[in-house]
Amino acid sequence: MSHWPRWAQEIVNYSLSIVALLLLWQLAHWGAQLLFPPIHPRFPNPRAQILPGPLEAFGALAHNWRETSRDLEASGVRLILGLLISLFTAAPLGLMIGAGRRLNGLLTPLIYTIYPIPKVVFWPVLLILFGIGENSKVSFIVLMVFFQILLSARDAAQHIPPSYVISALAAGAKRSQLFWHVILPASLPEIFTSLRVSLGIGVAALYIAETAIRPRFGLAKTISQSAFPLIPARLYAGIIALAFLGLVLYIAIEAIERFVCRWKYL
Repeated sequence: MSHWPRWAQEIVNYSLSIVALLLLWQLAHWGAQLLFPPIHPRFPNPRAQILPGPLEAFGALAHNWRETSRDLEASGVRLILGLLISLFTAAPLGLMIGAGRRLNGLLTPLIYTIYPIPKVVFWPVLLILFGIGENSKVSFIVLMVFFQILLSARDAAQHIPPSYVISALAAGAKRSQLFWHVILPASLPEIFTSLRVSLGIGVAALYIAETAIRPRFGLAKTISQSAFPLIPARLYAGIIALAFLGLVLYIAIEAIERFVCRWKYL
């Protein structure tokens, strides 16, 4: 496939990965059927029903697609808003801290004090400040993701080779030009890597927020409603939709990185 365009190779790679995952899922389903045989010819073993096959799960997804699509849209908006707010606030702040010795010395101890605290403990505070509407859910995602991007951007700015800065200053670059033409471009690959990592954290935060406050629409609502009482096929259909949301956003982040950081893929 070396002569294929890059985008075609990526499509093939993703397709093969998904097919392999579905095959493993089907094998696990068959294994559960063998491990937990029926209690009676007419009554299947409840333990074996916990893991339905992929066809059954995708059938439930198709059957409930109208409702699931609304849940997917609502969860997607919350997650994208949370990621964008975190990116456009944490990344510039992290770059400024990393590029400035005084600012780094003042704020780094504060960041190191707050960062290890589990952000879930601030959930009641967000509820008091923003209520049970959309603002509290998006704010929780921002809180979970913000420090991950902040520290990555700060570290990226700190580790820029001094020769880059010296060359720009020797060419007569001002401080603002140094930021836009040296610090930011050199740090962008690390920021995008952090954003990809933050996507997984954001999905977890989204699920926690939607589970704590069940909105009218949201994928966590579908998953939790299918867990108690247990409706295995619909439960896994919700998980598939959540995985699809993460996959689409991951591909979007990678596509934006390839466009913005074109020199990295030459």
